[in-house]
Amino acid sequence: MEFYSAAYKALKKENARLQREVTRLKKDLQEALRELKDLRRKANNPSRLLASVPSGPSRVSPRSRRGLRYNYDDIIGESPAIRQVLETLDKVMDSDLPVLIQGESGTGKELVARAVHYNSHRRAKKFVVENCGAIPDTLLESELFGYVAGAFSGATGDKRGLVELAHGGTMFLDEISNMSPEMQMKLLRVIETGEMRKVGSAETTRVDVRIISASNTDLAALVEKGRFRRDLLYRINTIVVNLPPLRERKEDIPLLVDYFLERAARRMGGEPRRVSPEVLKVFMHFDWPGNVRELENEVYRLVALSQEEEIEPELLSTHIRYGGVPKPRAVARAGRIDEDTLRKAVARAEAEVIMQALERTNGNRTKAAKLLGLSAAGLIKKMNRCGLTVVSKVRKTPSPSHQENP
Repeated sequence: MEFYSAAYKALKKENARLQREVTRLKKDLQEALRELKDLRRKANNPSRLLASVPSGPSRVSPRSRRGLRYNYDDIIGESPAIRQVLETLDKVMDSDLPVLIQGESGTGKELVARAVHYNSHRRAKKFVVENCGAIPDTLLESELFGYVAGAFSGATGDKRGLVELAHGGTMFLDEISNMSPEMQMKLLRVIETGEMRKVGSAETTRVDVRIISASNTDLAALVEKGRFRRDLLYRINTIVVNLPPLRERKEDIPLLVDYFLERAARRMGGEPRRVSPEVLKVFMHFDWPGNVRELENEVYRLVALSQEEEIEPELLSTHIRYGGVPKPRAVARAGRIDEDTLRKAVARAEAEVIMQALERTNGNRTKAAKLLGLSAAGLIKKMNRCGLTVVSKVRKTPSPSHQENP
């Protein structure tokens, strides 16, 4: 009974996921239809078509993509780190070698996998996705390989698995590190022999599938811990693509913001908004632990909340509003030390603690003072001493008079 209960819960969870995916696909379809309608309208009016051409630089600089053979328009960025990724993809696009994409959550691993598939000779076949961490191991085998009638209670007919559906195309296995050792062994057999066996069947089926895997953890470290098969790692990491986190390619943030603003305008209707220089400055200093996905969500949130053409800092999420400022520089070891050094260091430390308190209390000075064990007047006095004279919803840094001498 416990097995059936777990299976029912897993199926219910998977059904909810599929419903969310259908909703997302419907939105994408609606967006594409709106774009097509807009293009048709502009095609009937050449002057409007010309007027729609941006006067400034496009979001993808020709120079950043010069020499590349394939189209990577959905991968936004001109940084050297992104250029290196695209050059790697260019070299392996037409091969059938397995690809391992490594990177933190939100860096765009599935986007890269789709670029590999839709630029390859397999583009006419299916691109099938499975998140190995989103489904219990008891169901993952039947999901990937399918089953025959009578394989287990409730299996009233044959079912084709995702691997078979991807025949001739590409199979993207996200978060492959979550696979159990037993499932890893079954996947290894598919890669090595090109054969799979449905649950409950004694017969094997030949499949031609290119495997693209992704992980946000170090698989080599998992191998050393005995949690991932070494032989499978050697099979899937023939080509390795390392996606940099957003904090290591911050020069791409303005391009990404413009891109998401345009997409938000298409989805929600109306003209594209723009962010104020202050908002962009906060974006550039924030570390984005959720990477590009977090930036995308924040931009969509700002567009939904803003009623103005230009988005101001007051609408920023609290953790971004207070976290998106440069940290005060530490005193250099070889720097000049004088009678003001200690005072400045203390002021910087106090300013940082006060900002953390304000962040936790959403900018409420009374609550922040209570959190720090101070009176409201005492907190304001310390803020003035630290150079935090002006308090708004945008996190402030100590005034220049309290910065370290260069």
